[in-house]
Amino acid sequence: MKPFRFFTYFIALAVIMLPAGCSNKESDGRGHNTEKEESPSGASFKPGKGVILTEETSKILGLEVADVAEEKLPQVVRFNIQIYGEAHRFMHSDVDHTGCDVHGSGFLPPERAVLVESKQPVKLLTAANETIDGFVVAVKKNIEHGETEIVVGVTGAGTRLKDGEFVTATITLARSEAVTVIPRSALLRTSEGTFVYVVNGEAYYRTAVKTGGEANDKIEIIDGLFAGDQVVTMPVETLWIIELRATKGGGHSH
Repeated sequence: MKPFRFFTYFIALAVIMLPAGCSNKESDGRGHNTEKEESPSGASFKPGKGVILTEETSKILGLEVADVAEEKLPQVVRFNIQIYGEAHRFMHSDVDHTGCDVHGSGFLPPERAVLVESKQPVKLLTAANETIDGFVVAVKKNIEHGETEIVVGVTGAGTRLKDGEFVTATITLARSEAVTVIPRSALLRTSEGTFVYVVNGEAYYRTAVKTGGEANDKIEIIDGLFAGDQVVTMPVETLWIIELRATKGGGHSH
């Protein structure tokens, strides 16, 4: 985070933690009282409507929103594998091992394993943040434990991988159909579930969502949003703090 934004973020938190105002009664000039909502802190919350910010507070917080879109987001299968050396050449004689130095294997649950096939390219990320190319040698279902073993052959490993080492394997698959996606920064993960703040008129309403795959800083939304909706991308955590303060101890909600 840039120093200036870091500073303004905590200034904004200090602002929203100020006591929120109650509604004041004013005369409409005809002897009738009307209620006028005030929020000296610049932030308030209305059940069923969401978090409401003044224009000034929105600017201080650096509030940003983005459209919910539909894209052919790639499917990314990510799992950990352990490196085992070169004995796999003899174990899988039906696979072309040209340039394959070592192999490793890891496990995936059935719903992810169905996406994996032999000869798919694999990218390995080492603990030293080096990227090494590999490919799927075999997909071996384990009926006893319910998971599927994925055997990966590694090309051009040289001395960068050692027996017993754990690395992250990533398989990226093209998708033929568009899915609903949002920026990753819009997602709020809490002990109560996974949410986004949807633009709701002048307010920002926390909405539960069900997520799918992730790729290119985007997240697939399986349920909870539609293309054309707008979601807050920052500062999502601050909106959550405002809502918590209003609903779970401290101040009034409007």
